[in-house]
Amino acid sequence: MTDLPLFAPWSDTQTSLAAARSIEPHVARLERQVMTALAEAGEKGLCDHELEKVTGLQHTTASARRRELVLKGLVVETGVRRTTPSGRSAKAWRVA
Repeated sequence: MTDLPLFAPWSDTQTSLAAARSIEPHVARLERQVMTALAEAGEKGLCDHELEKVTGLQHTTASARRRELVLKGLVVETGVRRTTPSGRSAKAWRVA
């Protein structure tokens, strides 16, 4: 599942590049974890905050892996938005 290039998306600082390199050995496992959670959620899907809760992953990890799966065409929006614990509206995602 890791056919996207490894990169630090928002900067090329040494810290960002080191973080990107450090996650590389774990990406496939984390993507499978996210895909499994989304598949189990079915058509209703999960918002990122729900994905975090179900998987136990930190927000930055869960949302980054979900985003990569979206870019690969494996995950799509459900068309539904739900309210986050902070009161904001969030997109729900499901397996394509």
